[in-house]
Amino acid sequence: MKILHVIESGGFYGAERVLIELMLGLKVLGHEVTLLSVGYKGQEDKEFEIICRQSGIAVNSIRVTKLESLCISRYIKDFAEEHDFDVVHSHGYKFNILFGLMPKRNRSKCFCATVHGYVSAPKFSKMALYQYLDKYSLKQLNRVFLVSQHMTSLASIQGLEVNQYTVIENGIGGYVPKCAIEERLVTFLHNKTTRLMAVGRLAVEKSFDTLIDALPQLIENDPNTVLVIFGAGSEEYRLRKKINQLDLNEHVLLFGFVESLSSYFNHFDVFVMPSITEGTPIALLEAMLARVPCVVTNVGGMPHMLGHGKGGWIVPPKDSLALQIAISESLIQSQSQIKTIFSYERATYEFNYLHMSQQYLNEYQSLLSANSLST
Repeated sequence: MKILHVIESGGFYGAERVLIELMLGLKVLGHEVTLLSVGYKGQEDKEFEIICRQSGIAVNSIRVTKLESLCISRYIKDFAEEHDFDVVHSHGYKFNILFGLMPKRNRSKCFCATVHGYVSAPKFSKMALYQYLDKYSLKQLNRVFLVSQHMTSLASIQGLEVNQYTVIENGIGGYVPKCAIEERLVTFLHNKTTRLMAVGRLAVEKSFDTLIDALPQLIENDPNTVLVIFGAGSEEYRLRKKINQLDLNEHVLLFGFVESLSSYFNHFDVFVMPSITEGTPIALLEAMLARVPCVVTNVGGMPHMLGHGKGGWIVPPKDSLALQIAISESLIQSQSQIKTIFSYERATYEFNYLHMSQQYLNEYQSLLSANSLST
């Protein structure tokens, strides 16, 4: 089978990580995959394009003007037909919308999309418009894939018939980069006895302010407590202001974005994800594989990932006291050891990239069979 994956990547984030795991898995299972990566004229090779090529994935990069980008679905359709792809798989609002607006009578291929998640968007913003159009466009695709069962309750998904979408949880294990630890992190962690780690875009929905609010009591219990937040985003100024107000500059490091954190997890005692919305976060899967105790909020697919408490601590969102208590409990080795063994085995076997890829492959085959019967 030949599968064309389409994305307009802005970096190497969760969706890109899931996509490279999927493409590597499909290759291992004996199928041909190509990445069609779209950008604007003048852009050099994107980070994701470079990573994919280094991983042995065929990449076709195209650069267009903003005006041309509105008509790019026709180019992709022609490209898929010319190279005889069986399935065209979209990752992101833009192509979900453009493919959805394409008349079905003009499609000779199966068009599907993975919804990796939604972010909070101001009511009259460009992102809010994308999300509104996405809600309509998803109905027009052959199949929509969701990364967690929780996403079936989203407004954009509730408009779909049950047979139009399938839940396939994320998996990891195929892409294993090796990254050296930066010296500034080693320096910051030196002689610290309680080291907390959080990962994600510095955005409202990640609720890092709740985690920062939990720190003073943790520091009172152990003055050598520190928190490192890996990520970048629009909330950085507000978070730095809160850190200053609470006099936590010596205890909190906003580290910035790191392409791969796989080498970092073992330097920390607890992984914390205080989000108010999530799907099936890759960072949590990586922490589970690294056998780091995990404290998360009761949102999205995270409770399911941690076996509803068997593999970690689960607290209500926006509750700094509950977060502080759970972190304190996770530092007790006798309590954390059993949970980390459970979460490691769960990540290894149930959230494996080959397991995920086989599920996608089964869906592709089902779509192609249905398509051949209808023609």
